[in-house]
Amino acid sequence: MNLIEVKQRGWNVINHIRSQLNNHRPDRDCYQYRRQTLAQIKQRRLERKQFALSFAQCVRDQDSVEALELINEYRSKEISHDFIGVFDSVFKESIFQCGDCSDYFCDDEYHNVQDDFGVCNDCVHNYTYSDRHQYYSEHSDDDEDEDREYENIGGRHSSKHELDHIPSLYDQRKPRVLLGLELEMEIDGAYDLDDRAGLLLSSLGRCQTPSDNYLYALCEDDCSIDRGFELVTAYTGLDVHAKQLEFFDTRFKGAKSHNTDTCGLHVHICKSSMTTLHASKMVLFINDPANHNLVFALARRDKSSYCKIYDKKSDKSWIKNALLRTKRKDQIQALNPDRYEALNFQNEKTVEFRLFKGTLKYSTIMACLEFTFATWHFCKEASTSQLTTAGFLDFICQPENRKDSKFLRSYLREKGFVLPMKLEIVKPAVLPAVEKQLAVA
Repeated sequence: MNLIEVKQRGWNVINHIRSQLNNHRPDRDCYQYRRQTLAQIKQRRLERKQFALSFAQCVRDQDSVEALELINEYRSKEISHDFIGVFDSVFKESIFQCGDCSDYFCDDEYHNVQDDFGVCNDCVHNYTYSDRHQYYSEHSDDDEDEDREYENIGGRHSSKHELDHIPSLYDQRKPRVLLGLELEMEIDGAYDLDDRAGLLLSSLGRCQTPSDNYLYALCEDDCSIDRGFELVTAYTGLDVHAKQLEFFDTRFKGAKSHNTDTCGLHVHICKSSMTTLHASKMVLFINDPANHNLVFALARRDKSSYCKIYDKKSDKSWIKNALLRTKRKDQIQALNPDRYEALNFQNEKTVEFRLFKGTLKYSTIMACLEFTFATWHFCKEASTSQLTTAGFLDFICQPENRKDSKFLRSYLREKGFVLPMKLEIVKPAVLPAVEKQLAVA
């Protein structure tokens, strides 16, 4: 539709209204009504002209973001509705109308609600995702399981408002970067499911600090598991996680996680002061085929339907789509249109590392936590050309990073990776007897 057609459509509407007005009786009341309506028509004509000129400029500039904002700005005045089809054909992008806020958005922000309608990134937070049905719903999966009788296993997402931040030494760092994890496990049929969850929580569920006693973990039901549950922790630093998770340094009888096809370990790390560039470098680092040996060694599995990995170094469409948003928060959340990618940015406050296979081995759990933590900081500091396996190995071996990568470095050595040597200058110890002789001399 060109500008002439736009203007002609506007005039057709005005002429139609005028013809309708001419059919009224020319009495005084009708005359006053007609005067008022003609004034409204004049105002509407002016607004339509302003919209058409602005939209035409967007077409010339190929500025789809501004064009979409114009459509939403004039939506309430019922001026922009006819341009929805024009947007699709001119900008080669499909848009949809959010079922909650009624604004229009690009299709990569579409979230399916009960296979009935779609909502945008902001409105989707009013719903709960159902792994069982593969869509968002007003009710969580656990609402459908009214016959649940577990004492130690809550419903899906039941810990969401129960677990909070636990103070740690990492609170003093700038920026403060905290982590939490979700660990899925299957329970052998010879053991009572609720008893196993109770043993786990009694051993690591509470965290005692010098100032207070905090709730560290809870168990939740997970419909993707055959017979088991998911351990969900609070957000805290690596030091608190290392202390609490020592429970897994001995065998947890009746439970398994790595030797299954159903269990994963998801690590959440806070977005904190993350920029779109920082987040994009994390996507490039994890998805780069040149880094797959490193990534798959930590993941202990190749990509799957629950943690998809793409070659995002060759295809940059993902970042172009994200940059169509104006707000940084929306740009970061749009970096992965599919929440089942290896890195999921769609959560409001965290980045979810979904790539790890489940494990009940203490050192491996800690290595995964440290890898997530190191990746966050490495990608913040490195340039795009430095996002290599060699660059990462050099980063975790730096003296200032060694205390945060103890388990990770040990794990990688076991997997055959050769780590660079970073020698720290330490003043040699002098034996007292030798020291005395030197003093006499």
